[in-house]
Amino acid sequence: GCVTIKNLFNGKFLTHSSKNHDRDRRHVSLWDSSELWILIVSGDHYRLRHRDLNEELFESEQSFRGNYVFTWIPKQSVTAGEFDIWESRPGYFYIQNVKFRHCLSSTFWKGWVGAYPNCEKNGENEWEINTVKC
Repeated sequence: GCVTIKNLFNGKFLTHSSKNHDRDRRHVSLWDSSELWILIVSGDHYRLRHRDLNEELFESEQSFRGNYVFTWIPKQSVTAGEFDIWESRPGYFYIQNVKFRHCLSSTFWKGWVGAYPNCEKNGENEWEINTVKC
């Protein structure tokens, strides 16, 4: 079903960015208003797909102070698009990439989302995931 995903540290929502990285990859951002993501069960893991763009979230091997996180513009599933999700504290969750074992996180750059090796209770890599109507 559909969810919104909000970062604990800065209180902003996971959204697509208006900027593409290249023709296949779009940046993701943190923003004041929410966007809808479809949470899909994928075996023992999950996938997140932007509802309006039909683009799957994934962690890239491209790195600069943490791995880049994009949506995949060609619309199909990607190998680095599976995540494990588990509770960090009541109402908040870690979102960890299966391939790289990094956690989705807000970063020191305002509005930027990256993936980092540590999953810690610092708020930066803790997310409120709320079920909403599609």
